[in-house]
Amino acid sequence: MTTIGRNRFGSPLSLLSHLSRLSLLSLLIASPAVAQDREVNVSLTEGTNMAAALSPDRQTLAIDLIGRIWVMPASGGSATPITDEFGDARQPAWSPDGRRVAFQSFRDGNYHIWSVAADGTGLTQHTFGPYDDREPDWTTDGRQLVFSSDRSGNYDLWRVDLRNGTLAQMTTDPADDYNPAVHSSGRIAFVSEREAGRGIWVRNTSGAEELYAGVRGRVSAPSWRPDGGAVSYTAMGFGETSLMVVEAGQSPQAISGSGQDVFPFRAVWLDDFWLLYTGDGKILRKAVGGDSRDPIAFTAEVSFTRRAYEHAARDFASTDPRPVRGIVSPMVSPLDPDLVAFVALGDLWTQRGDDLVQVTSDAYLEFNPAWSPDGRKLVYASDRSGALQLWVWDRDTGESEQLTDGPGGVGAAVWSPDGSTIVYQLSVGLATETRLIDVATSQDRILRDDLFLPGRPSWSPDGRILAFSALRQYSGRFREGRNEILYVSLDGEPDRWTTPTLHRSVGTRGLDGPVWSPDGHRMAYVGGGLLWVVDVTPTGEIIGAPVRLSTELAGAISWTGDSRSVVYQVTDGIRRVDVLTGADQGLAAFPWGWAVRHPSSDRRVVIHAGRMWDGMADRERTNVDVVIEGSRIVAVEDHRDALHRDSVIDAGDQTLMPGLADAHAHVGYGSGEALGRVWLAYGITSIRNPSADPFLVRERRESVGMGIRVGPREFATGRIMDGTRIYYSDAGQLSSGAQVAQEIERAAEMKYDLVKTYVRMSDLMQKRVVDAAHANGIPVSSHELYPAVAFGADHVEHIRGTSRRGYSTKISALSRSYQDVVALLVASGMTLTPTMGLQGGFWYLVGQDPSILDDPRVLAIYTQGYVDRLTQMAAARGGGASSDGMPASLVAQGETIEGVVSGGGRVIAGTDSPIIPYGLSLHTELQNYVDGGLTPVEALRSATSVFTDAVGAGDLGTIAPGMFADMVIVDGNPLEEITDTRRVRIVVKNGDVFTFEQLLAGPISPRGLISVLP
Repeated sequence: MTTIGRNRFGSPLSLLSHLSRLSLLSLLIASPAVAQDREVNVSLTEGTNMAAALSPDRQTLAIDLIGRIWVMPASGGSATPITDEFGDARQPAWSPDGRRVAFQSFRDGNYHIWSVAADGTGLTQHTFGPYDDREPDWTTDGRQLVFSSDRSGNYDLWRVDLRNGTLAQMTTDPADDYNPAVHSSGRIAFVSEREAGRGIWVRNTSGAEELYAGVRGRVSAPSWRPDGGAVSYTAMGFGETSLMVVEAGQSPQAISGSGQDVFPFRAVWLDDFWLLYTGDGKILRKAVGGDSRDPIAFTAEVSFTRRAYEHAARDFASTDPRPVRGIVSPMVSPLDPDLVAFVALGDLWTQRGDDLVQVTSDAYLEFNPAWSPDGRKLVYASDRSGALQLWVWDRDTGESEQLTDGPGGVGAAVWSPDGSTIVYQLSVGLATETRLIDVATSQDRILRDDLFLPGRPSWSPDGRILAFSALRQYSGRFREGRNEILYVSLDGEPDRWTTPTLHRSVGTRGLDGPVWSPDGHRMAYVGGGLLWVVDVTPTGEIIGAPVRLSTELAGAISWTGDSRSVVYQVTDGIRRVDVLTGADQGLAAFPWGWAVRHPSSDRRVVIHAGRMWDGMADRERTNVDVVIEGSRIVAVEDHRDALHRDSVIDAGDQTLMPGLADAHAHVGYGSGEALGRVWLAYGITSIRNPSADPFLVRERRESVGMGIRVGPREFATGRIMDGTRIYYSDAGQLSSGAQVAQEIERAAEMKYDLVKTYVRMSDLMQKRVVDAAHANGIPVSSHELYPAVAFGADHVEHIRGTSRRGYSTKISALSRSYQDVVALLVASGMTLTPTMGLQGGFWYLVGQDPSILDDPRVLAIYTQGYVDRLTQMAAARGGGASSDGMPASLVAQGETIEGVVSGGGRVIAGTDSPIIPYGLSLHTELQNYVDGGLTPVEALRSATSVFTDAVGAGDLGTIAPGMFADMVIVDGNPLEEITDTRRVRIVVKNGDVFTFEQLLAGPISPRGLISVLP
């Protein structure tokens, strides 16, 4: 049973927080405890972004605290839930007779309109289908519900007749209309983003629509005054949120006070002068023109069981051979169905049966090989010239020549059918340029630069059309959509969209289709994780129904030259299937091994540190000797001259501390092999990657583990698992329990360190993922707090982060989190990765001091032009110092983080790089924590011992005998000045010692170039 108290933040305080982490660790080491289930009980007294509605008789309030509908006395008191935890039920509205409450619910993976009786019985779904229906309100007669929906391709107002379920569209403007509020007269106020005027509009009983109040900035949730002569709404802009009242044709009047955190939901008019609304974590009453606010107190009891499971730990110690699984971007030769090109163990290879050819042999990075139509050449990406460029390897001569010479960052490339040109993609931040280059002349031009992370292009056989997997959104109001096939004509014809399966994604916008067959008759793609093929016309029009060709998860599709077979990647190799008969033509496995490289145990290194912080204690020790043998720390002692033999590093004027960890970093190949060195040069010896292609992750682990390249240890998942809609590329759209089982089976086989579920996954599906992952010892992370916390999710990403709701349930528009958020985090033990820098902290520090970008580590992976843009962006965002110091939004985030940590909760430092720069962003994140209220020691623990505890890596994150030697030596003392973490001089990773200068000088291969194990 978790015992709950209170700290000064008003959050739960675990009794464990009274123990020092050092004594607690000693206790656990001395007496290993078997994990046990924990019963957790939390009293919630505040809500973050909760809505409230008052019953017609003014006796009962309905609130949507933590995604459940609760009812409570209107005067305050105990709240009783009338919906369960799995519906994500939001924005309640009472029926005119007071018997039922309508709300939006995400129970089936889309938002639909539901209602429930006031006593919790009679739960009823009113709308259905693949669209989102939101923000319900009742018509005066109680027979219909009006709501907003994206059924028409943008948000419009719709209504559903509760007697027969008939739907009717009410507004048709191409701009988004939403947040309807019905007056007793039948008029409907709503928010619209129309070109004729953004703001509050009214639809009259005749159906005529007119602008009621033009409003600048973001507005939401209109509500009618009882006499119909005025409308209230919420507004946000310039760092303020307000409850506003406006009469037609008049100027709006702010009702709430300055600095109040008004939530973006419909207010309730108690009469013509008093309003009830939510804000500052509370339910509030206030008179128009009055000064005081009257809060309505509530208590909501939440109980759940945190189920114990055995965490599958990573084995960093064994040197036994392990199977190679990091086979990246395999592609079959068009002329030889048994010949495949791919990247593995840091190099480019071809293989036919047992005949293995190593095309490259260096410490650089190779990526995405593609065969020429005649099978004689491979185009691939490599950073051997200093940036990721296209190279062409000639199979006859064995030589490679550089093809592009731009800013770098090239990605997938494909030859045209006649072999004269290559279409390729160039990453520019999160944007993507699709470019065409002439192979003979190297003339290069942009074809498209407006697609968000599209998939690898595929040519039509006549070379006139390119097919992509591209994101198609449901509306402009929310960013999520589905991947469909986009045809782009090289002849200037208009773009065309098509899809073989409505509302289901085609590929992940990676290497998994669509891929045109060489004869142009078929298109292969991955949908729902499986391989499909569909007949098409020469211009790509779909003919007939798609045919499934695999029963196991598929990726990296390519066709044999005769268009008879598709070659695709599975977890343990490459499989070929006959598209006409469906016959499995066998698995090409990769019978190699790889082994972790450790420095010889005979190699002894002693570090003499003037100051040493072990990752746990409240203070540093002085004049300490740390002895390393091989990859392990064997002794940590007060300085003795007798220890100083063999190799000695004198850090007598410096500070030794554990290597740092970035707990949320998305790793791409655009920065080349230099990224691994730069991370180490920032003192970062571990990263946690919450979204990745699993084969790329394994390639990095195997290459870095063998010593082919250098870089941090990578704790990672595979692709994020999402629901009915997706946004980012490489997101998996889960559609069934069977697919969940397959994904978790792959996670176990590929040794995922975590599974990440994303924002469009229903709570019921997320619980299924958590249960399956935990059964395999794998933790789960997501953006969601509740009910994920109740069914055992381990981590929550971002203090804000993307939300399917249009607002966060963890943080308000003014960046404030209330008691519900802090209490659940502390009581559960879930880790929070705030990414405070992403929410403005990085830009604030750069605005204060642009010189932090004047760092050779920044320019080792970014261009000067990019650095200049960062400086300009920081200035444009107002990131600099203000007269009041740290911006209020960052102060608020700091208070939340401090509240979680002081309450005994767990915060781990992550950045969401590369949205903000790799490496540097972790140091600014730690500085944000300290500026926001943590002590330097608390901030440093979030990137060392608390991190390794969270990921289950018990022999990392601290400096103690038996631990792996992952450490960093810095000038100064970060326990007194947190910015000293940037002043890296020497890094030790797995016992290997690197100077700052060595890491920035060029590629490093500690073991040298090696051959694969038999």
